[in-house]
Parts: sequence; C-alpha cells; structure tokens
Amino acid sequence: MTARLGLLLLAMVVSATPPAFAQTAGKFAVGGQVAKRGSTGPEAHGHLGIGLLWRVGHSKTGFGWDFGLNWYSADVDRSIGGTVTDLGELHIRPIMGGYGYTQVIGRTSISAKAFAGYGFSWATLAPSASDAYRDRFGARSITIDPSNTFVMKPEIGVWRDLSEKIGLQASFGYMVARPQIAVRSSLGEDKRRMNADMFMLKVGMVYSIF
Repeated sequence: MTARLGLLLLAMVVSATPPAFAQTAGKFAVGGQVAKRGSTGPEAHGHLGIGLLWRVGHSKTGFGWDFGLNWYSADVDRSIGGTVTDLGELHIRPIMGGYGYTQVIGRTSISAKAFAGYGFSWATLAPSASDAYRDRFGARSITIDPSNTFVMKPEIGVWRDLSEKIGLQASFGYMVARPQIAVRSSLGEDKRRMNADMFMLKVGMVYSIF
C-alpha cells in the first residue's frame, strides 16, 4: 500500500501545473514535511512523523553527489516465552552519502539516487516487555541495546516550484537496516538480528528565505 501511494503521489506532483512565473533566485529555503514509514519485516512497525525540510539552491540536469540523514524510529516486537510482545521503540540515525541522476523539466526536477552510510542506534524498553521477562522467566535488571548498522537507500524524488518563493517536494525510498538487538538481564543476554527495513514516503513544502 505504501509503495502504491508513493508512486501515485510522485505522479501527481510531476503533473501539477502552477501559474507562470519568473525563475526564483532563492538560494536557501526551509519548511516542513510529513513522512509515512511502512515496515517490510514482521518485527518492526513504522510511524507517521513530522520533520524539518530544507533546500539549498536548485537542481541541474546531470549526475551528482548528495547526502542524507533520514532519521527514523520504529516500534519493535519480540517473541517472549512464546508470546509476541511489544519490546520497545528503536531509533536509527543514519548519516549517508549518495550518487544519482537528476532531470530538470521546466519548474520540475526528478531525481533517482542511491544512498549508503552508517546508522547510529538506540532504543527504549517497553514496560510490557519488562513485565513479560520478569513474570515468565523471573528476570531482573532488564535493558535493551541495539547495535549500530550499515544502511542503504534507493530513492526517487521530485521538486516542483509552485511560485517564486514556494517549492513542493515528494520522495519515495526504501531504507535497508539490519541491526542486532540485545536484551540483557540477570539471566544473561538474548541477541537477535532484526529486519528494520522501511518504505519511506515523504511530502513537504519549503519557503525561500534568501
């Protein structure tokens, strides 16, 4: 469902036709975006989030380098004593570099890029998981510790200038992240690798400030 919505939204942004206006000379624009994240693994569940969006300059046709952050979080489940239980919330903070191609058509730029980098991770333990380990196994002093992980993300993005000051952005990508999550307690350590991959659909708008 997330994939179909992403492709539909990108098509709508590309086909949007604003009134004619002169090319904006803005060098830096800032605004906000809404991100819908959908998990592909059975253990993680994505969130709907709001974040900051910025734009530096304007795209040009051709190949080029880029960078990205794409920080996100997900609710994580785990089987504890044979019962699937909410384990906690996993946070992944990727820092990535990328390379790709951009095509500029009038007021619209369309890009396809591939990013890769390293994700720094941390997590919070859900009270339900702590209760489950204590009640089912008699465990005490329960903590959760995810590993950092390599990440990669192919992405298609569209920027559309709606006026001299306002720009609309939409992107659809697939983040690959496979951290290990260790649960430590008085009984020892339970470490498992999990699929934290996410479809990411983002829509945002920026306003040129100079």
